[in-house]
Amino acid sequence: LDACRDNPFIAAMRRSNATRSIGRGLAAIEPAAGTLVGYAAKEGTTAFDGGGRNSPYTAGLLAHLGESGVDIQFVFRKVRDTVLAATGGKQEPFTYGSLPGREIFIAPPRGATAVSPANNSSRDASLTEIELWTSIRDSKSSGALRKYLQLYPDGLFVPLARLQIQQLENADHQSDASQEDAPNELTRRIQRELGRVGCNPGDPDGIWGERTREALRRFARYSSAEIDMAKPTEIALKKLEGSTARVCPVVARPNSIEEPRHADNPDTRPRPTMEQKRAAAAPSASRPARVCRAETHDECRVRARAAGARRGSGFCRDRITICE
Repeated sequence: LDACRDNPFIAAMRRSNATRSIGRGLAAIEPAAGTLVGYAAKEGTTAFDGGGRNSPYTAGLLAHLGESGVDIQFVFRKVRDTVLAATGGKQEPFTYGSLPGREIFIAPPRGATAVSPANNSSRDASLTEIELWTSIRDSKSSGALRKYLQLYPDGLFVPLARLQIQQLENADHQSDASQEDAPNELTRRIQRELGRVGCNPGDPDGIWGERTREALRRFARYSSAEIDMAKPTEIALKKLEGSTARVCPVVARPNSIEEPRHADNPDTRPRPTMEQKRAAAAPSASRPARVCRAETHDECRVRARAAGARRGSGFCRDRITICE
């Protein structure tokens, strides 16, 4: 009997107080003498349908019933072992009966009756498939499951294999998405170092955005370093950590160092009039007069060493203006 042995209506019957004759499903029976009854599962449990043409219990029967010279009770023991293996121990067949003392064969011993080679081939193939599935059913590799589908396109466990492959692929996609969206610790460290050397990457949020890349470009420009801007790298972090002082000049403000202007980036602001220049130069009670001067060669060499610039790199070609 390839059927479940639980009662799916117990919960509903109990809710309606219909408790009379509530049982556990297909209970054990007492067969007549000379009768053997085989159940797909033990009392009170369910039998799996399987994912292919036959259930695990039917597949086990097909694999072993045709074995020649094997007593019927031993056949059912082998079926039990096969079903347990195929279901991971979740389904255990049972037999009940009262048989005589002599051996009883479904297929007589060899020599007594010829056994069909086709039946032997089918039985061996079923056993091989069950053994393969048992070895890969808990695998975390979709490759092993796909190999099973190639070998047994109409096998017993095809739906289960496809379901497991889908679950593994979904888990991989979720993992990749979380890694892409999550802030990157290496990026955070680079951002902190960029802030330390004055290149202003914004808050160290761990996101490799345009502001962080622009800050790294400024660092590479003023330190004459060659750095990959496409993604955060350990090389970029080491070059930043090797700088012991400020590298990127700040935008000109009172009492600050002005960033040098270049021919390709001229100052487009309107020039002040003579009256405005005199008023700006005149001291006042609230603001002392500012004095600006060009950076000396020695000062530039100190800044170049702090930035880790190579000798002969032309670091000091663009002097900065210091306003005090």
